Amino acid sequence: MGYHAIQGNAMSSNTTLSKRDLLILSSLFLLEASLVVMLQALHIKGETSFDVFLPRLSGMVFLCATGVFLVSGTIFVRRYLEHIRVPSGSFRLIVAMNIITVVLAVVIAEIAVRAVVRNDYGYEAIGTLVLKPKNWTAIRSHYQKMIRQKRGDQLLFYVKDPLLGWTVGPSRQSANGLYQSSAEGIRAPGENSSFRSNIGQVDIAMVGDSFTFGEEVTYEESYGHQLEQMLGSPFRVLNFGVPGYGLAQMFLRYERDVRPWNPKIVIFGFISDDLSRTLWIYPFLGNFRWNNPYSKPRFILEEGELRNVNMPLLTPDDIFSRESIAELPLVEYQKEYDSSEWERHFYHASYLIRLLLSWHSSSPDERDETSEEALLSINARLLQAFVTLATQEGTIPLVVYLPVESELNRLSRQPLAKQVLERAGIAYVDPTSCLLEVNPSGRFAPLNGHYASQGNLAIAKCLLPVVYQALREAAPDGRMPKR
Repeated sequence: MGYHAIQGNAMSSNTTLSKRDLLILSSLFLLEASLVVMLQALHIKGETSFDVFLPRLSGMVFLCATGVFLVSGTIFVRRYLEHIRVPSGSFRLIVAMNIITVVLAVVIAEIAVRAVVRNDYGYEAIGTLVLKPKNWTAIRSHYQKMIRQKRGDQLLFYVKDPLLGWTVGPSRQSANGLYQSSAEGIRAPGENSSFRSNIGQVDIAMVGDSFTFGEEVTYEESYGHQLEQMLGSPFRVLNFGVPGYGLAQMFLRYERDVRPWNPKIVIFGFISDDLSRTLWIYPFLGNFRWNNPYSKPRFILEEGELRNVNMPLLTPDDIFSRESIAELPLVEYQKEYDSSEWERHFYHASYLIRLLLSWHSSSPDERDETSEEALLSINARLLQAFVTLATQEGTIPLVVYLPVESELNRLSRQPLAKQVLERAGIAYVDPTSCLLEVNPSGRFAPLNGHYASQGNLAIAKCLLPVVYQALREAAPDGRMPKR
């Protein structure tokens, strides 16, 4: 009887000891994990003050992690003090187990990260996440090679332009055979086309980016051509869209290339992403998968008036001859430029640390040149300038907001494009309702998210009554041209 009682007490003691050991081990893991989260949150905080940072999600995560750190740290310190008073082999064993586990986990994670990193246009990236710090030498080398290749290819579809940065070359066909341009450098049904001869048709011109150009679809599937088919033979739609353009380039494209055609209507179509491009000088710094080496015009506002600060445009050779990213002229006007993202430190030898530091961008000091206010005000002023100039030329301006897939999936949030349109105070066309009538699988192309054939058709259907109404209002007798 006594033997069994002693055995029961021993089992109870071992069970208690096991729970205590588990508590110590758990507190150690929580201590280390919360410390990592706290450091990550402080990295995201950047230069932001604590009173602004703490109410944000990252700030609340920081507070929770701090609480876990304090509680787990208190538990571990208490057990450590007990160990000092009454040395325990199990305590040393638990600490050793923790260290070995953490080291093995870090080594495995480091190997895994290195295995999935790939080089894109000189940037090291995992999927769409670019690792910091960025390497100017590697990026420069990539684009120098691209420049040499482009110099040897005299039939590039997109060519360098001294005003716009790049544009559609005349009488070209893209490498994949999907796109052709006319002798005038606008999208066409064939590379030997020309739009100069006009048999008395009413011209409607379009300016915009890749959505207006019609990337990922044939000429016949683009919304410009489908609108032309709906309007009928009295009308001709000229597609001056160029992929990658921001609003500044669209405005300059209209001013220089479209005005000489004296179109009756000009459709100015843009997506929200185009607004950030307005604050770019070096597109390859704004989009790490940018496939051309050109710079672009950059407008600023001086006493409410637009001024292009990047004229003449830097040539690709001039850009990529610079030894340091900081040597690029006007780089402070580049929206996505942050000098800290190019600074290398000893801890950047670890790809795991680089991944953690790159996961969420820190909050650098906001520059006036690239602030949200600059984005809203400059783009709004460009839209106003377009409408004013077109009206002075006797052309009817139609500004069209083009929704992208992510905006259709979050209709409760106001897109950035609409914020700019409200700031500009101008009327615009919103084809969202027409796109929503299309089956979701048919709205967008699967590769890069441009409008698919059915999506382009929906845009054309939405534009048709607007074009008719504009023509009626502009006609002296209020009648449309015969169809």
